[in-house]
Amino acid sequence: MEICINYGGARHCFFLPIFQVPVHWGKPGPGPVNYPALFQDAMILAAVSNVAKQITDEHVRKSVEQGITAGFQAAQKHAGADVSINPVARG
Repeated sequence: MEICINYGGARHCFFLPIFQVPVHWGKPGPGPVNYPALFQDAMILAAVSNVAKQITDEHVRKSVEQGITAGFQAAQKHAGADVSINPVARG
């Protein structure tokens, strides 16, 4: 990612690293396998949801959270009525 700022008559560009950990869930859950990547997708959504809490700008954070909610809803729809996805972890 690159962020450029025009300041003092000059353009200053900063390259920001993208931190990414490979995530792979190799075995499907029980029953009909209509969504073999369910656990992998859910782990990624949960991780992004947790990291989104650190976004300092309220408007940006809320926009990201809305996208995450839409992602969980899409995963739930794809998984079907026999699957329950609760994005809030239970202790």
